[in-house]
Amino acid sequence: MSCLVNSTALKFRWINGQCFEFKLNNGVTLLTDPWFHMEEGDGMLKEMCPPGFTLDDIEGADYVFLNHTHGDHTANLEEVVEKFHSTVITHSGNVLELMKVNNIPVTDMYPVDYEGTYYFDGFILETHHATHHRQPGNLEKGLARHAGDPKALANAMGGTFNMNFVLTTAQGMRIAFIGGNDDGMIERLQGTNKPNIIIRNKMASSKVKEGVAENFAAWFMAADTQILVPMHYETWLTKDPEFAAKMITDMNRIMEENGKVGRVAPMVRGKWYTLDLAINEA
Repeated sequence: MSCLVNSTALKFRWINGQCFEFKLNNGVTLLTDPWFHMEEGDGMLKEMCPPGFTLDDIEGADYVFLNHTHGDHTANLEEVVEKFHSTVITHSGNVLELMKVNNIPVTDMYPVDYEGTYYFDGFILETHHATHHRQPGNLEKGLARHAGDPKALANAMGGTFNMNFVLTTAQGMRIAFIGGNDDGMIERLQGTNKPNIIIRNKMASSKVKEGVAENFAAWFMAADTQILVPMHYETWLTKDPEFAAKMITDMNRIMEENGKVGRVAPMVRGKWYTLDLAINEA
């Protein structure tokens, strides 16, 4: 198949967890949920990071967007902000605690709220209410689990103020970023609101491996979008890579069997890709 013409909307890559790096055509860079490198002694969070990837490998972060404040979404936040002088975009309920424990300058925080529209250089941001996969335990137990950690409260409250978003580039390409439960996102993303690509967390905890492809594909069919990029399945990539690969293969098979044109993209962590609009010879 020969390409007649191709126009690149942006460059992007999946790094780890819900951490993506975007490069817009005007040079603006956006980083989501920075967790990519941990030092010795950090246990499971270190084990799930891409081998050899450090802060030096991050190419830009004019803006940092946080879906929520668990450690696997904010582990490298302070060092990213210090290096790139990033503007941190997060729900207003997270701002005070993040400033306390991450040494982030007050003017580097950009509080946003649910169901808002915000205008930035090169992109428009739409924010939507989100919820985390259910986690047992109250605040007291959460604080006890992170006892001795100065970021204990941010971790314990991490499942509270979650936020999905839709990014629209200056050229009109729409990217939806869904970090937890659906929370009405399928209904929101219909008609003229439909995105070209959805970046979506797996449907449940990494401990749940029954019916993963079937449930994820059913959601994708209901969304009826062109491309899905799954994220936050680094546990499977690390401990069961065959299962991770099979999930994507099975999802694409299910989509094809049901006559859907949408496909799932098996991205390699750390590798750059372009999101394009193209005309190919049929």
